[in-house]
Amino acid sequence: MVLTLGLLSLVTVVPTAAVEIEVFVPLCDNALIACGRSAAGDPRSLEANLYWGAAYGAERFLSRAPGFTVRSRREGAPGSAVLRELVLERAPGKGERLVRLSLHAYAGDQIDTALEDFLRAAGGGSSADLVVWAGHDRLMDREPPLIQPSTHLPPRPVVVLACMSEQYFGPVLQSLGAPPVVLTRTLMAPEAYLLEALASSAARYGPTESQHLRTALVDAYARYQRITLRAASSVFSRPGDRK
Repeated sequence: MVLTLGLLSLVTVVPTAAVEIEVFVPLCDNALIACGRSAAGDPRSLEANLYWGAAYGAERFLSRAPGFTVRSRREGAPGSAVLRELVLERAPGKGERLVRLSLHAYAGDQIDTALEDFLRAAGGGSSADLVVWAGHDRLMDREPPLIQPSTHLPPRPVVVLACMSEQYFGPVLQSLGAPPVVLTRTLMAPEAYLLEALASSAARYGPTESQHLRTALVDAYARYQRITLRAASSVFSRPGDRK
């Protein structure tokens, strides 16, 4: 009996592995789309860019979100397309898993490099449980780059928070064998409350439960955009609808 209780106590203290989410954030660039005032569309301004330093930008929003803690912040090397690497953790609640987000802030004028790196990660170049793109849909402007899937790791589950990503990213992800978890069907704002929603849902249900992740995104988008749930639901594709 003592041995059995001892074994049970060991089982209860074994930690569940963290959910690892890798996020690619190309900064908004006024040369490509209308980002707003000049600072919001400065492709190298970490402090003011719409997708990074603004109120709903990735670093500013998530670093202040309840339950999130910045674990590391590293500046990119001189001349690098990556301006900053940011790692945050979301503390787990009861019955949840720890979620660790690794964010890459790319200079907006280096979005093509960001796109190639993201697709390589999706094709198996990352060990993350979920790979996310959050920014302008560059594939609306150009042909997809030629990326070969990794031969070392299997393709990763993917979320693409960008305008009409089902239409533009969907075929490319299919060619890589990367399973899309949530894509979009309309124009949309790829803001950081959606990353918060993804992390919270992944903590409760895991990183590949499409319906739960989609529901979390719809709820967050409706709340922050101040639109109806029906309108928000039209933004995100339903897993069963994709062919």
